[in-house]
Amino acid sequence: MRQRTMTRIRRTIGLVVVSVVAAMLLSAATAFADTTPADGQYGAVKGEQAGGGGGSLPFTGLDLLALTAVGGVLVAGGVGLRTAARR
Repeated sequence: MRQRTMTRIRRTIGLVVVSVVAAMLLSAATAFADTTPADGQYGAVKGEQAGGGGGSLPFTGLDLLALTAVGGVLVAGGVGLRTAARR
């Protein structure tokens, strides 16, 4: 019985660690978006257009794919923790 409990605890801790590392790796990707160091200092806001707008909103830098992936990882981690807690 004690061995089973330790196995569950290790599995749960492993799942939490993997989820946190995955979330950190996904959130760090936007930090490397500049192509050169000068882009960050001298470039205009990415997506900004000179002149009149064409009726569409400017790009704000929000990466919806990464946000969706992080949400999926968090949901999967929650489901995994709940499943592990029930056993």
